[in-house]
Order: sequence, then structure tokens, then C-alpha cells
Amino acid sequence: MSFLTFNIPMLSIFLSLLSAVICPMLPKKNQAFHLVRIVELIVLAMSVYLMVQLMTIRESFTYMMGHFPAPWGNELRAGPLEALLATCFSLVMVLSLTGGAEDIRRDIMPHRQNRYCLLMQLLYTAVIAMVYTNDLFTGYVFIEIAAITACIAVVAKESGHSTVAAMRYFIFSSLGSGLVLMGISILYCITGHLLMEPLQVAIADLCQKGLYQLPLTASAVLMILGLSIKSAQFPFHAWLPDAYSSGTTATSAISSGLVLKGYMVLLLKLILRVYGLGTLARMHMCNLMFIMGLLGMLITSVSAIRQENVNRMVAYSSAAQISYIFLAFGMGNLAGLAAGCFQILAHAFTKPMIFVGTGALIRAGQGRSFWSDIRGAGRRAPLAGIAFTVGGLSLCGLPLLAGFAAKYQLGSAAISCGWQTYPALFGLAVSSVLNAVYFIPGILVIWNRPPEGAVFPPMPRSSTYQHKISVICFLIANVFLGSMVGTVMMVINRGLQLFS
Repeated sequence: MSFLTFNIPMLSIFLSLLSAVICPMLPKKNQAFHLVRIVELIVLAMSVYLMVQLMTIRESFTYMMGHFPAPWGNELRAGPLEALLATCFSLVMVLSLTGGAEDIRRDIMPHRQNRYCLLMQLLYTAVIAMVYTNDLFTGYVFIEIAAITACIAVVAKESGHSTVAAMRYFIFSSLGSGLVLMGISILYCITGHLLMEPLQVAIADLCQKGLYQLPLTASAVLMILGLSIKSAQFPFHAWLPDAYSSGTTATSAISSGLVLKGYMVLLLKLILRVYGLGTLARMHMCNLMFIMGLLGMLITSVSAIRQENVNRMVAYSSAAQISYIFLAFGMGNLAGLAAGCFQILAHAFTKPMIFVGTGALIRAGQGRSFWSDIRGAGRRAPLAGIAFTVGGLSLCGLPLLAGFAAKYQLGSAAISCGWQTYPALFGLAVSSVLNAVYFIPGILVIWNRPPEGAVFPPMPRSSTYQHKISVICFLIANVFLGSMVGTVMMVINRGLQLFS
């Protein structure tokens, strides 16, 4: 393995963090905007190279930070799955910022746009660090960085509604962070480890001896519930609709596509690299995640149907899609974990595309986000209308799109489960129908004729080449995930084999 390959995880985090620090120092706002995207493209290229190398040699590796070994040191870990996630998250970040550029210029005061780029790059750094970290406490640190910067990014729009939404977001996020920290503290007290491999060995030894069973169960419950709150999993999703409908387009796209997925990656590490599937199954944690996911994908979909505001509907849809991941992780087998990983990728590309399209539709309509205000907006902004349409149909389960492939993988994984098989298949079928119930009427609205006498603002600059490139790339990625399922699943399965 080459020196460059071995150092890519550290370089990815370092370059992202360094560029975030530089952003406020640049004299012109466009310079910061260009800098963050250039760095993200560099990390994207390095991640692709790392994924190809690790798939070729079929290995993973750990990278020790500093000179202190376990149990006090800090480590990064990279395998095919981590490289795939870093690749996809980097691409989603670039496309979300590019597609939401016009709204950033409109919604955020010029002298604060450099600081907004700082926030976005810190968010990106936190997500990449969560992908690569091999240390629980380091994961917690970047959970906090992601939470604080996401809350500030929501309020960056500077409206009364966004301020209230950000405060609610912060309260829920702080509660989730506290639960995660309590769980980590309990584990550290009874094992003396924070690195994941030594933790897994220590937990397996304690379970074999029958020691500390109640504290171990309590730590698992605390961390799973904490990550549930932070990822807006039912029934802890109350903060999500206001937060996503209040922020600017790029904030909503990145929060939905990346930040929530970072928490899911940490949950995956808890399942495979800390506790182990067998231990969590004996604690009934898999059953807990499965039930939360099943209820969430149904109840939040019903809530989405009732929304008259398009951004709130898309936000409730995000909560439903996160529930698919919990359902998959709760199946308690490797097939379910692989399906959950594919759902992470599918939602990471689909939901930001919908938010980017929605932002342009709102600008092309009457400037407001109610369905009656964007009637016919797809005719004035066709590419944005296509993005919303394809994204909605993908989540409904149209074949050859990412959402259908994810549902298929979930259904396939459910067949090999025990008692979860029929509830999972029932939930997938009903939730797909519910997705169609709230997305298809919305698609018809945006392509319908505008109401008589409607006054529209001048055509926005969303038709610039940046917005077009962003939407086209999102569309290509969605079709790629939907049609190249075997290739993506091969990388995921290989990564999971080396991950555990």
C-alpha cells in the first residue's frame, strides 16, 4: 500500500478543516465559495482512488494519529465501505452547494457568506471524520461539531421563523448528544477503552462472563436513542420540518443528505464494530430499531400527506426515509445492514436533488413555498421540475431509480429475517403507496397550468450553468444507483466483510 493511500483519510479531514479556517479570511465571498468546492473535489478524487485501491487489494487499514497507541490513542480506519461513503458524501456536498448557490446569494447577507462557507465546510469535515473515525469519543466530538454548525446554518437565513426552528433544533440535538455521551461514559467506565476494536473485545469478554449486563444494555439504549434524536427518527422528529423549511436550500439539502447520514454511519459502527450483531440481538436492541423504523416510515409518511408547505412535506419525507435505515439495521443480519447502507447512498443523492429542485421551483413561482404558490412552476423552471419529479418518483419506487433499488434491497434482506419478514414487507408496501400519495399530486401541481391572473417574479438566475450542472449530475447519480445496483452492492458487501 502506497504512502498516499495510507494517508488519504487523514488528509481528507485535514484539508477540509484547514479550508474551513481559511474561508473567513478571504477578501471576496466568491473566493471562499470556490475554495470549499475545490477542496471537496480534491477529497472526492482521493476517495475514489482509495476505494479502487482497497477494492483491488481487498484490505482495510487503521491509521494511528500521533504517537499514543490504544487505549489512549486516536485512530482512523479505512476500508472499501468508508471510501465509498466518503466518495458519495463529497459529491453530494459539491452538488448541493452548487445547486443552492443562487439561494445562498439571495438569503444570506453578502458580508456573512464567507462565514456560511465556513459552516458548510465544518459540517463536511464532521461527516468525513464520522466516516473514518475508529474512536468513539472522537466520533462524539464531531457529532457536536456537526450539530452546532447545522443549527447555526439554519439561522443564517436570519428570519424569525428560522431562529425559532434553530433553537428547537439545538435543544433536541443537545439532548441527543447528552445521551450519546452518557452511553460512551458508561462503556469507558466498565471497559477502559474508547477505540472500537478493543471495545468490541472487552464487551464480548464481559458478555461471555455475564458481567455488567445492565450497564452494557443501558449504554446501548442511550447511544441508540441519542442518535435517533439527532437523526430525526420517529418519535423524535418534531424539530425536523421547521428546521428544513426555514433554512436556505443548500442548508436543507446538506443537512438531509449528509448530516443525518453521518449519524447513521456511527450507528452502523456501533452495531458492527463496538457491540456486534449478536450482542445487540440478545439485548433486544435490534428489535427496538426495527419497531422504531417500521412505525416511523408509516407515521411520518402520513404526516407528509397533510402538509400544504412543500418544504415541510419534503422534510417529513426525510424522516420517513431515515426510518428505512433503522428498519434495515433492526433486521439483525448482514443483508439488512447492506440494504441500510444502500439506502444511505440512495437517500443521500435523492433528497438533496429534491431540495435543490424545490428551491428553484419556489423562485420560479410566486416566491412562497405553499403548493398553491408553485402551481405551474415546473413550466417556468423545467430542469428544477424534472429534479423534483425524478426525486419523488425515485422515493415512490419507480424502477431504474435509486429509491426502487433501495426498496428492493430492503425487501430482499427482509425475506431472510425471522419474525420481521412480514412486518417489513408490509411496511415497505404501505410506505411506497403513501409516498405516491403525497409526491404524485405535488408533481402534478408543478406541471399544471398556473392559475389565472397569477403574478410571477422575473425568471431567477437558477437557470445558470451551475444549477444545471448540479441537477444533471444528481439525475445521473440517481439513475446510476438504480441501474448499477450489483456494482454498488459488491463494494458495500466487501466493505462490510472487512468492516466487522
